[in-house]
Amino acid sequence: MTFCRFLCRSVAALAILGGACSDNTPTSNGSGGAPGNGGATSSGGKVGSGGSGSGGTTSAQGGMSSGGANALGGSASGGVVASGGKTSTGGATGQGGTSSGSGGASGGSATGGAMGSGGTTGSGGTSTGAGGTVVGGATGAGGSTGGGGAIPLKNPAVPSAGCGKATTVTNGKKTITSSGTARTYIVDIPTNYDMNKPYRFFYCSHWISSTAEAVVSQNYYFLKPLATAANDPAIFLAPQALPGNPNGTWDTSGPTDQILFDDILAYVKENLCIDTTRVFATGFSYGGMMTYSLSATRQKDIRAAVGIAPANYNIYVGTKTHQPIAWMQTTGMSDCTCPWVEGQQVCGGTPSTTNGSKYIAIEHGTDNGCTIPDPIPTWTSGAHLCVDFTGCKDSYPTKVCTFNGPHTNINSDPGSSANWIPTVSWTFFTQF
Repeated sequence: MTFCRFLCRSVAALAILGGACSDNTPTSNGSGGAPGNGGATSSGGKVGSGGSGSGGTTSAQGGMSSGGANALGGSASGGVVASGGKTSTGGATGQGGTSSGSGGASGGSATGGAMGSGGTTGSGGTSTGAGGTVVGGATGAGGSTGGGGAIPLKNPAVPSAGCGKATTVTNGKKTITSSGTARTYIVDIPTNYDMNKPYRFFYCSHWISSTAEAVVSQNYYFLKPLATAANDPAIFLAPQALPGNPNGTWDTSGPTDQILFDDILAYVKENLCIDTTRVFATGFSYGGMMTYSLSATRQKDIRAAVGIAPANYNIYVGTKTHQPIAWMQTTGMSDCTCPWVEGQQVCGGTPSTTNGSKYIAIEHGTDNGCTIPDPIPTWTSGAHLCVDFTGCKDSYPTKVCTFNGPHTNINSDPGSSANWIPTVSWTFFTQF
């Protein structure tokens, strides 16, 4: 579809919640509290370069509600959550792979050390600045997590180069130079940060027409409160798309935002103590598309990713490696913004044979060596339906969740007010 068509549909999607393929963004997300399940929120916009779909209504985020219901269509209570298969044990995010430093801001790239299961951490170029601008080359600190074998579930942590030394990085908005351009992000470090504790690291990409601040107001897709409740604090980071991009989209024409991930990760490894085998990515709508883009090319760095209402088009991906990566995704079956299948009957049009979250599930399931159900079971009634693909390579689980609802990252089952999406996401991430 053309860029013009996308932008037109973007205007139509202003009645939805922050989207991605045709995105809906909450005008106000409150201050991180639990969002209401009822109202319709609007915002939205579209993705540049040929966006998709028009959105339906979504539940209110951060407290904007106008009384609409979140779920579309009737739903019986007590629906099943299918889990058709094993969540493999035995590890899977590669030991022995090497990592390359990302090149930082304007300096040369550095080659990180081979990781193995705690092997040498590379330290390439120099990185300066205490959470502010990175000047000079990136560091390879900590090696890579995948691409060279399998890391068992619950493996011992592999500390980054920043472990064991005091950090000058503080919470808040920071600037880093990437691809010659000043880029911003917001980082959240545990209150009682321990320089000797390798923390999980979450890279959380925002939706269209939105900001890193909006992700923060949602408590990093509601994962941070779960980490706090579990007494398992993590480091969270929300990057910001280039201000000049149409509707605040991530890059659709080149690897700019993938390189931004490389540069930020290299800086974090060097200046904070993280577990290099527990780097995770997530995002909603256009953020889900960015997460998909990274999951198709950065498996050596990302242990697991969760795409919330993702799509596999209108985003730059580049050359896919087809290496395995632990993957989970969620899609509302009445989502016409980032649909299960682009052009599906509920949205009108001709169903695509390549575009839609269904094809992301097939792609990652195939790369992970799973048995792909044909057809993949999807929600038809009752509670949300999560299906775990069977036969996947050890430590590369593939989970597909669908539900009765539109384009949203907030959904509750019949008879419940709880948003199940972050809960299932947290459980998926913490199995590693």
